[in-house]
Amino acid sequence: MDSFAVSLASGICHKKNCRILALRVAIFFGVFQGAFAGIGWLLSNTVKHLIEQIDHWVAFVLLLLIGGKLILGAIRSDPAQKSFNIESYLVLLGLSVATSIDALIAGMGFGFLDMHIVPVMIVIGLVTVFFSFSGFLIGSRNGYKLLGKRAEIIGGIMIIAIGIKILIEHLAG
Repeated sequence: MDSFAVSLASGICHKKNCRILALRVAIFFGVFQGAFAGIGWLLSNTVKHLIEQIDHWVAFVLLLLIGGKLILGAIRSDPAQKSFNIESYLVLLGLSVATSIDALIAGMGFGFLDMHIVPVMIVIGLVTVFFSFSGFLIGSRNGYKLLGKRAEIIGGIMIIAIGIKILIEHLAG
């Protein structure tokens, strides 16, 4: 659902409906979600105690930086200076990692349950691709038309809110 929300926010900020970009975002998110679950499964007994201590902070900082850049870009008067660009592979990589850290921990749980990880990775990846693709298209079709330039600020706030949610869930749990 974090990937859906980030895809929705990214679509809102993109201004135009682009199925190719929506598919790229969805595939990045799906591959990272599935791969991180697999990596977590592999690491389930070796580094769990190390990752659990910082995973929520890494996700929070990445999403805070990306959301902050989006908000700053929205308030700049020169559109050429805007710093958030979902078409940038670096931005997409950062979002993919930030939204997949929970999948790493979930993968560790699958390892402790002795589950066969490949089918789980495929399901996680496909579900993420579906929701991310849908979220991006919903956002790009409706968001910017309804909200104008404020859509980018709202998108940045949504991304930061996801980071705060991840941090609160891990600190409270």
